[in-house]
Amino acid sequence: MGVMASTPVAAEVCDKIRPAWNPKNGPVNQIEDLALYFVEPLGLIVLALSIAAVLLRKTWLTALVVFLLVATVALNISTWREADNVTTSAFIEGCITAPVLTTVILIAIATIISVITWHRLRIGRPEP
Repeated sequence: MGVMASTPVAAEVCDKIRPAWNPKNGPVNQIEDLALYFVEPLGLIVLALSIAAVLLRKTWLTALVVFLLVATVALNISTWREADNVTTSAFIEGCITAPVLTTVILIAIATIISVITWHRLRIGRPEP
C-alpha cells in the first residue's frame, strides 16, 4: 500500500465511506472496525438476517445468509488486497483498518449458522 499525503480530498473520504467514525477518536483498531461494521447498513442487514436464520430455522434462509456472509468476506478481502485510492486514503485518515477481526467474525457467524442448521437436519427435526 503506497503512502499518500493527507489532503482535503482524502479527508472527505472517511465522511462518505465511514460516516459513523469520528476523527477525534483517532485511527480505528480491529474492535472498533468490527463495531463500526455492525452499525453500518450492510452490517445491520447481515446481523438481522443471521438472527432471523437462527430463530426461524429455515434452511433456505440459512443458505441465503451464509451466501451473503461469504460474499461480504470476499468483498472485505478483495477491497483490502486490491486497495484503490479511496481505500488507501481512508486507511491514511484512520477510518478503516485491515478487516481481519471483522472477516474472522463473519466466517464464525456463517460457520455457526451452518452447523446449527446441519445439526437440526441431521437429527431429523422437520422445519417448523
